[in-house]
Amino acid sequence: MGTMNRLIARHRAQIKDRARLSRYMLVFAILATLACFATFISTLSGRYPLPLGSAVFAQNPERMLGATNFFMMTAVGAALRMWRFRQMRVKMMIAEAFIREGDDETAMKLMLEPVFGDEVWQDGTEAAGAPRTQEVAA
Repeated sequence: MGTMNRLIARHRAQIKDRARLSRYMLVFAILATLACFATFISTLSGRYPLPLGSAVFAQNPERMLGATNFFMMTAVGAALRMWRFRQMRVKMMIAEAFIREGDDETAMKLMLEPVFGDEVWQDGTEAAGAPRTQEVAA
């Protein structure tokens, strides 16, 4: 399991790097959304504020609204991706702690949960479809 610990640590570092990229994308997308929406409002009031793209956006402000929507959805996607990476990193840290404590079975179940779902936590007889024995009331 020592090898598994190193693999988990390396994977956690990779997830952290990907989350950092998503964070930069989120900040850029938020700023671009604000800039596009401000340009849309300005264009709607009759004055196009940018020196570039006046032929495309000045006569049709809905195109700027479309660009605003694109950047907004990019920001939402980046935020969801960051949340998923954070959730995965926390799971990896917990699994690593279980391995260090010697509870390898729980660590493996925790890591296999995204693949197999909640069935990982069920008892082996329940997962195989074996009938449960009913308790007799005394």
